[in-house]
Amino acid sequence: MLVQLVRFFRGYVDFTANGKFPERFLNITSRYGINLWNAQPSKHSINASMYISDYRKIRLAAKKSGVKTRIKSKHGLPFFVNKYKPRIGIPIGAAAGVILIIVLSNFIWSVSITGAQTVSKTKIKQVLSENGVKTGGYKNNLDVQKIERDTMLEIDEIGWMSVNITGNIASIEIKEKAQKPKLDSSATPSNIKAKCDGVITNIKAKKGEVQVKKGSGVAKGDLLVSGIIETKMNTLQYVRANAEVFADVVYKKESSIKSEYEYTCLSGEKTYRNRAFLLWLEFPCSMSFSSYEKSVFSETSQNVICNDTVLPLGIKTSTQSDLISVEKTLTKSDAEKIFMNDLLLYEVFERPKSEVVGRKVNINKTGDEYHCETDYIFNENIAYSEEFSVTD
Repeated sequence: MLVQLVRFFRGYVDFTANGKFPERFLNITSRYGINLWNAQPSKHSINASMYISDYRKIRLAAKKSGVKTRIKSKHGLPFFVNKYKPRIGIPIGAAAGVILIIVLSNFIWSVSITGAQTVSKTKIKQVLSENGVKTGGYKNNLDVQKIERDTMLEIDEIGWMSVNITGNIASIEIKEKAQKPKLDSSATPSNIKAKCDGVITNIKAKKGEVQVKKGSGVAKGDLLVSGIIETKMNTLQYVRANAEVFADVVYKKESSIKSEYEYTCLSGEKTYRNRAFLLWLEFPCSMSFSSYEKSVFSETSQNVICNDTVLPLGIKTSTQSDLISVEKTLTKSDAEKIFMNDLLLYEVFERPKSEVVGRKVNINKTGDEYHCETDYIFNENIAYSEEFSVTD
């Protein structure tokens, strides 16, 4: 293989030597140190191959041996370059392409992560990027074992990790740690009390003596489940009470908004700027000098995909959107929509564990403001644990 590669780069010819004494031609070329191969004798001739640089030296040897040489075929890089010499851009482009492929083969083209369920892939990519595993990262200096160890130390939720760099693709496989249930290891006895006023709807007691009934009203701080249990032997046992006590609880939420206000929105005017990228290199593809007094920016990327592999080559588009200030006068209908959206967000994000039993909304206008008063009835767990001392 190596010999064939050397012959290709040096260039060689297949030729025929015709004459009365072709054997003498072989002896003379050997004496001159001229190398030839694939010699095949025939009647009054010899077929062989020789480097093009040696072929230019055999004229004297051919004359002394009384033979005439004729080239049958030409092979190798020198003839290819000479053929396309009038089109100099072709060999230059081919050489540049080979050099570019050799250079790019030393870098990571894309990073894929599998096995992440609860851990954010963005967080994993950020930690890997700090350790050199990123698009455009130089792969030859990476210590895979150190990267795995440092990433697992940085992200405690990862229980096992494997970094595989195949060619120009970095494949990350992870397994998350199994979450252990939180156990109450405290042995101090405690009572379950009410954290707010309410009407009991359901009691799920796992340990302790229940002190209330379904349908009874309780006030904040009332005892719901006692940690003191009387045994059959008329003795007292102190335990850590454990229970869930659900009750209907009344809440009031108030909010207000201005009837006239100014807000910022998109005008619809946009300016696009495109950039071609290769690994970390970027080249502008469009020129735009438009600018706005107030604007927001966004960016999207479109990578070239080959055989389901995302290549670090594509187009990035930056969008600059114009912002304008608009004065708005709210009607009561507009205010109602705003308040209802606000209440929905309140229920979903601020009270995710509570069930809405009732909701009464009252909206009125005072001066230049709309006011909203909402009376809620939530069904929720009102139990909380309070430890006590046996010596008290």
